Amino acid sequence: MDQIDGLDPELQFLASKQETSYEWELFKENVRPLKGGRNVRLLNDALKSHAHNQLKKSLLETRRRLIEAIDEYKGNDPLLPWLERIKWVQESFPPGGDCSGLIVIYEQCVRAFWHSDRYKDDLRYLKVWLEYAKNCADAEVIYNFLDANEIGKSHSACYVACALHMESKSKMKVANDIFSLGISRDAQPIEKLNDAYKKFLMRSMRKPKVMEIPQRPRPQDGGATASACIEVFVDEECAESHGDGGKSSTLQLKQNLLGNFPLSGLPR
Repeated sequence: MDQIDGLDPELQFLASKQETSYEWELFKENVRPLKGGRNVRLLNDALKSHAHNQLKKSLLETRRRLIEAIDEYKGNDPLLPWLERIKWVQESFPPGGDCSGLIVIYEQCVRAFWHSDRYKDDLRYLKVWLEYAKNCADAEVIYNFLDANEIGKSHSACYVACALHMESKSKMKVANDIFSLGISRDAQPIEKLNDAYKKFLMRSMRKPKVMEIPQRPRPQDGGATASACIEVFVDEECAESHGDGGKSSTLQLKQNLLGNFPLSGLPR
């Protein structure tokens, strides 16, 4: 007890085994929000793990085992274990960022099923693509890929995300065309698409007219041929396993989003 009393207040709390939401209050500015909300108990446990080096190593090892277990799945929905692992990483690495390895996992998941007709129109699969796009510097590359491969074309979420991205880049005409395309295809739920389009029109009316300069499409870098078994690897929390001269897999993906995809799947 005397040893605990000699620690600073944060370490005193971590050394004790109190069940409380104090971790959330202490570290909430570093927690990345999730659209579906977070489990407070899991969040507290995760934050406690990140504050303790040994627990953090255990967390990383658990993540690696869970991801590698995907290859052992024998059920009839091979996307499901990927979604479960993604959810676990989101909950267990609250700050997100490169150290979570999420961008690598997103990319591996979407690459595993991009050629599968079964999942082209699966909303769960589309949402992984959209999460991947949100974490990339040039999301337009992702949206072009989705369009070229007809992934998510019946879901309004795809058109809304793409159009809003184009709007953020001041490509108002392109954004308007994307909304119109989704409405013409009766993407569902159409009510959300129509509502997003009306709000977009109201915003565009308040903006000054800017001439859009057409840009030449940039050539895609060559990608490796996809294999049936995807090698699973994630960043081992930054500098611990990478020399200063090497690039992490997360950084490589940010610079070349579709570099691991076969050329046949890339937009022309």
